[in-house]
Amino acid sequence: MRKVGVAIAVLIALFVAFNIYYFMPRARKVMVTQTEVQRRAATSSSTGADRSRDMLLIYATDFDSKKPIVFRNEDNLFYFKVDSSDVAAHAARLATDNPDGAVLVKYYGVRMALFSAYPNAISLKEVPADYTHVPWVSMIYLIVLLGLFIWAGVKVRRMFASAKAKLSKRPEAS
Repeated sequence: MRKVGVAIAVLIALFVAFNIYYFMPRARKVMVTQTEVQRRAATSSSTGADRSRDMLLIYATDFDSKKPIVFRNEDNLFYFKVDSSDVAAHAARLATDNPDGAVLVKYYGVRMALFSAYPNAISLKEVPADYTHVPWVSMIYLIVLLGLFIWAGVKVRRMFASAKAKLSKRPEAS
């Protein structure tokens, strides 16, 4: 029974870790090279009707490794991002005015080529070429979250230990 509990705890930890990795904003220093609007066909989940939507893409090259990166640019209320058109205009200006300049892109998500999924750019900021981003807010958030998980783990273990002690003190049924 203990192995099942450990397996469930590991699965829960992996699920939480993946969600933290996916939704935690990150930053990357890139050179913006191009922007594009792609028309995507979609089916409405509630009515089943066919509709289409525009997906704004920002093409970039990693500043250090020179590998190409593609970001999508869509509004997201969870991150209070409702200015995707402004971000697209800023990216287009950066691509034409200074294609070799360093730009810090804050984003969340992962690239999944199988599903044509791209990380979503939250903001763009011009930075010097020698700029190094230190994610202080993310580090503090993760430390607090780790403390909460340790505290919850200790509480759950104590709860199970006390339940086991109560069960062992019960008289046997005759």
